[in-house]
Amino acid sequence: MHNNNWVFTTAFCVLLSLPSYTLATQKNKNQRKQIDTSILELAYQQLVLNNAKNTKQLKTKQNNLKQRAAIIAKKQLRIPYRWGGSSPKKGFDCSGLIQYAFKKANIFLPRTAASQYKQTKRISLAQMQTGDLIFFHTRRRKQVRVNHVGIYLGKDQFIHAPRRGKTVSIAKLNNYWKRKVVGAGRI
Repeated sequence: MHNNNWVFTTAFCVLLSLPSYTLATQKNKNQRKQIDTSILELAYQQLVLNNAKNTKQLKTKQNNLKQRAAIIAKKQLRIPYRWGGSSPKKGFDCSGLIQYAFKKANIFLPRTAASQYKQTKRISLAQMQTGDLIFFHTRRRKQVRVNHVGIYLGKDQFIHAPRRGKTVSIAKLNNYWKRKVVGAGRI
């Protein structure tokens, strides 16, 4: 597969150089060469199709990993909240839960909710899919714009580690939480 991509990439580069080559041969009246570009155009089309197929496969794999992270997070239900916690044995804070679940799914995220927010691609709430992250501002003071995160599960639900005295749980994205949403992000 890599070898085919190399061939098509080379053909594409040759195709890109044709206009200058054709111009150079037209300047030389003794050498009028007709270049059949149909083979190169076909190679270019194949390269585009292969890249589209690879992109689709990559997105499918990424979606599967995000769904796996959501399943791993669900297995942590009822684990106690612990500030700075990032394991089932010690407990979880919100970003520790997210980092743990995604790491188990082979996706590596930074440790804090704010850093995780910066690493994701912004999407609207309407675009959220299972495994996307939803970010909140839950404090009265605005020292940090994003200070809480959860994994979207679909059907207006997300899993998170809420606060001291609580456990990892699934919450409904109700009016309370919607007022606190900063944004949604996709890995």
